[in-house]
Amino acid sequence: MRDTLQFMIDNSMINLDDVRENMRKEEEKRLLSKHKYEIFQGSDGRWKTTVLDDTKKNGRRLIAKSSEEKLRKELIKYYATQEDDQYIQKYDPNSVTLETIFYDWLKVKESHTNSGSYIRRILNDWNKFYAKQEIASKRITDLTYLYLDGWIHKVIKENNMTKKQYYNMSIIIRQCLDYCCEKEIGIIESNPIDRVKISNKMFLKKKKPDRETQVYLQNEQKLIAEECVKRFNTRPWCTTSLAILLNFQLGLRIGELAALKWPDWSEKDSDYIHIQRQEVGDFYLDESSGNVEMINNGYKIVEYTKSDAGDRKVYLNNEAKEILRLIKKVNLKNGYFDENFIFIKSRYKTRSTTRTISKYIEDLCKDVGINIKSNHKIRKTYISSLFDQGINIDTIRGQAGHEDEKTSLRNYCFDQKDRSNIENQLEHAANHIAGSSIKRMIL
Repeated sequence: MRDTLQFMIDNSMINLDDVRENMRKEEEKRLLSKHKYEIFQGSDGRWKTTVLDDTKKNGRRLIAKSSEEKLRKELIKYYATQEDDQYIQKYDPNSVTLETIFYDWLKVKESHTNSGSYIRRILNDWNKFYAKQEIASKRITDLTYLYLDGWIHKVIKENNMTKKQYYNMSIIIRQCLDYCCEKEIGIIESNPIDRVKISNKMFLKKKKPDRETQVYLQNEQKLIAEECVKRFNTRPWCTTSLAILLNFQLGLRIGELAALKWPDWSEKDSDYIHIQRQEVGDFYLDESSGNVEMINNGYKIVEYTKSDAGDRKVYLNNEAKEILRLIKKVNLKNGYFDENFIFIKSRYKTRSTTRTISKYIEDLCKDVGINIKSNHKIRKTYISSLFDQGINIDTIRGQAGHEDEKTSLRNYCFDQKDRSNIENQLEHAANHIAGSSIKRMIL
């Protein structure tokens, strides 16, 4: 491989200057992605933003430059310098507590993910299970196997946890102690929690929920569809009702639905739509108040899906294609355009958000007189329909964007039929061998 690379360089097949320039741009992009505060142009014409600074009274420092480019260069320099010494700290093994380690570990964790909602969940778990509890103030060296074994089993029993709930809660203690084992940290040599074993009998067995709560039953689908058509006919400039109808044919996550763009539906491959981005909540860690908090910064579009399997092409049936064509006509007629997004809020002519769509679905359910069900239940309805059609489970997994077929089968397969239809099916599916014999019996 190295010889091949050298051959390509020697024969000008690779321009090292271009490679270095691309690497530099990617590194600058990565460093800038760490900045969570607003960049704005002040009334004096200078470009401004703030960064964290422990020496300032409010914990922040203002940076101002004559141009946006100069400001971004200053931010790149700031975050590059910060990375050099931010995460490697020296601790006194005899005094450092779990609480101290948690906040340092959380900063590292936050730098390794683009999901602010994930960090928010971790912080919520800290506040619920650890903060203000004895374990938070315990020295790391006092978190022995016996102590942790007792604490973990107590938390599971007191909170009646499922296996998944335990796994999410225990990420904090497991990874914080792993962090303490790192050579640069050097507080402990091995993680005592590795020795803790928990019987599956300790966990609450999660019953599969009733189908009525998980999907839109067939009569409910009809009511929702009729209401969407009614609303569109009344307000033909609003396409949110069409977004709902479309997703009954696609089964997308709500963040994927809100992030659809017209180029995702290629004329060359018009039978499929490419799912490749999503809207996510935008959160960032803030320490300016003296407490570590996750601040909600609205919503943003990211160019990736929930998992690698989420980047997929979803089949468009004829009804889905008709809905898309209708949306395009509405957008063109009303001059809707916002960076090629398919769904546009008519009032502001900006892209529709997940919040807009969620609220619309809630109102639909209320107006037709059914229990409020979310977009996620539309997704479950779509996937359940694929099972009803006898489609191969691997195809279903791919269409749903699941990494594992078990996820599709265990969590997304529900009967949508009304009770009378189910009972009728069961009646006709009965074994009639015994019935024919009964008729010949004589008392």
